[in-house]
Amino acid sequence: MVKKGNGKMKEYYNVSDVMKIVGVGNSKASDIIKKLREKFEKEYTEAIPIQARIPIWYFNEKMGLKNEKNNN
Repeated sequence: MVKKGNGKMKEYYNVSDVMKIVGVGNSKASDIIKKLREKFEKEYTEAIPIQARIPIWYFNEKMGLKNEKNNN
């Protein structure tokens, strides 16, 4: 999880987050989230996905990024 400015832990990335991480524009970031959400919904059929957001742990796993716990 990522810490928000208000001290709470953030559990989802939105389009703005993906734009910064991947270095792409709004349209491509939206496309990435859409494709990852489709995969997420197939893998975790019981989960309730949130529009235009992707769980941080799932994004990191599928994009080959290090788990935040291991970044320290």
